[in-house]
Amino acid sequence: MTRRGKTSKEPIPVVDLFAGPGGLGEGFASLEVDGKHPYRLVLSVECDPVAHQTLELRAFYREFVSAGKRIPSKYFKHVRDPLGYSREALFADFPKEADAAKQEACLARLGEPEGDAEVARRLDRLREQGVDLKRCVMVGGPPCQAYSLVGRSRMSREKASGAYQETEDGRHVLYKQYLKLIKELSPTAFVVENVRGILSAKYEAKPIFPQILKDLESAGYDLHPLGSNVDGAEPVNSLFKDDLRRSRDPKDFLLYAHHYGVPQKRARVFVVGTRGDLGPTTIRPPARVAIPMTVKDAISDLPSLRSGLSKGDSPEAWGTLVRDAAGRLAEEIRVGPNPEDDAAHPNASTRQTTRKTLEKIARPSSRIAKKHSRGGSFVEANGQSSTPIGGYLNHETRGHIPTDIERYLFYSAWSTAGDGSPRLTDLPTALLPAHANIQTASKNKTLGTVAFADRFRVQVADQPATTVTSHISKDGHYYIHYDPRQCRSLTVREAARLQTFPDDYFFCGPRTEQYKQVGNAVPPMLATKIAEVIADAGENEK
Repeated sequence: MTRRGKTSKEPIPVVDLFAGPGGLGEGFASLEVDGKHPYRLVLSVECDPVAHQTLELRAFYREFVSAGKRIPSKYFKHVRDPLGYSREALFADFPKEADAAKQEACLARLGEPEGDAEVARRLDRLREQGVDLKRCVMVGGPPCQAYSLVGRSRMSREKASGAYQETEDGRHVLYKQYLKLIKELSPTAFVVENVRGILSAKYEAKPIFPQILKDLESAGYDLHPLGSNVDGAEPVNSLFKDDLRRSRDPKDFLLYAHHYGVPQKRARVFVVGTRGDLGPTTIRPPARVAIPMTVKDAISDLPSLRSGLSKGDSPEAWGTLVRDAAGRLAEEIRVGPNPEDDAAHPNASTRQTTRKTLEKIARPSSRIAKKHSRGGSFVEANGQSSTPIGGYLNHETRGHIPTDIERYLFYSAWSTAGDGSPRLTDLPTALLPAHANIQTASKNKTLGTVAFADRFRVQVADQPATTVTSHISKDGHYYIHYDPRQCRSLTVREAARLQTFPDDYFFCGPRTEQYKQVGNAVPPMLATKIAEVIADAGENEK
């Protein structure tokens, strides 16, 4: 958006707070309209050192894009082999772009004196360079652990034991750091993103979301819900100025990513605000896609990889383990000695298809590991079309213990029958997790009542994925690949595809940190949709 009555050929500045690896900022910066980029990231603030490295490298990449230059081959050389051609060497070869990237990507913790001071210095430098920050769009997602359902459950247990004091946990009110900068910068527009749990979260026994909305509006902004319940037929100029707006459902701010082309059932809250002195502004919800994108749509063209063994790994050892497990599971899923005996069993068709899939893998002639490597930080494209990288980044499998590989094998084989991810009641007894509550429920035949029964889940090929979260950094149990011949959890690149990051987006740091960054990010495609409707509103109001 721009100030009413004025136009500018310069891209609209974007300031990204709590940026993570840069999903929101990437979405805005990558929007292209009539061959031009209407937005330019001028500052991205993140407190995690590894995510900051990712931000800085991507900022370096964008320096060439914004200048209309080709991405240098040395960038691709670095991301293919960071040890062989280091970041320091890359930046030394392109000092101008490297300096600009370092100015854009800011390592600072908002809410702490040193971090706030560093951000203030960066903003002053931008003003000195002639950047009109009142034209900017400010975006960001304050940390969400205090609002997520899992985080709140953990805090409840800690409260009961006396180990947690709500008033000492600053995460609940980190949005006030965002609010503080809104008041200081007076941006043309802002976007706040957070988890669905914020809609029901409480602070000091009061719902926090209505208070956040009221605080944002009191800063002089009109609020615009873009969620699935909003038809966009009328402008939303104030949420609290009349009884109609006061009664608006908070879920109107909830967006489901798979409605907008993201191959993932990710529900997130987005609040868009426009400065009130610009006059009434209509921002319509993004257009929804007719057919949701599926997991298979997103990742099937990536090179096939096998999982690894946590000990004694080799293609031969892995192949033997998987074939033996497949044969054993095929027998265990039988109800009786003859295939016909399965017909009377619940899920009979699914069980028969699963067994046939397992029997194929179990054959001695099965060569499931012949061409499957475990991948790596860079995997050759093998003749497939790709970006100038010539392959795929961050595409490396984990090593798994044998019992988990067996579970992954069964879960993925079950999904080939088109019945989704299996439930505990569908598992052979040998695959049930050795948790006391599950073992007790198994004996009592009450497995269907067990809480958190879906600790293992396959990402079904012909559906959007379930929400990719930072928990993927801890284990892959909830992110099992749909192909039983690969028998593994998702790689960082596959998770990044589900989050709609481009293939040349390199995630820095150890693999665990890469997973964490991807899980914490906003899908760039969804951010682009929001950037587009804000830009359209600015054009329409000129």
